[in-house]
Formats: sequence, structure tokens, C-alpha cells
Amino acid sequence: MIRLLHVVSDSKNNNLHVRMAQKDAEISALKAKVSELYAQNDELGRENRKLSIHNSELNVAYNSLKEILRKRGACTP
Repeated sequence: MIRLLHVVSDSKNNNLHVRMAQKDAEISALKAKVSELYAQNDELGRENRKLSIHNSELNVAYNSLKEILRKRGACTP
């Protein structure tokens, strides 16, 4: 009977170790995915800043053009 209890106990421990190893693998995969998403987010943030700067430059150019046309007396939209 004691041998049977040891066998059952050992199989439970083995199952527990297997499940813990699986969970550790899942955690590692999720951490890698999070790192990848952070890098992608940083890249998108940089692209957004570039586009924002470009948009500001276009606004300045447009407003300057409107001012020049206004001084000339032309109609602007």
C-alpha cells in the first residue's frame, strides 16, 4: 500500500512539474510577445512624431501662403 502511495505521489509530483514547466514556457512566450509589442509601439511612436512634425511644417507653409495671398488681395479658401 505504501508503494502505491509513493507511486501516486510521484506521478502527482511529475504532473505538477510538467504543468509548471508548461506554465513557465507560456510565461516566457508572453514575455517575448510583450517585448515585441513594446518595440513595435516605440517604432509607431517615432513614426507618429515624424508625421506630427511634418504636419506642423505643412501647416506653417500653408499659413504663410495664405498670408502672402491675403497681402496680395487674393481670395483664399
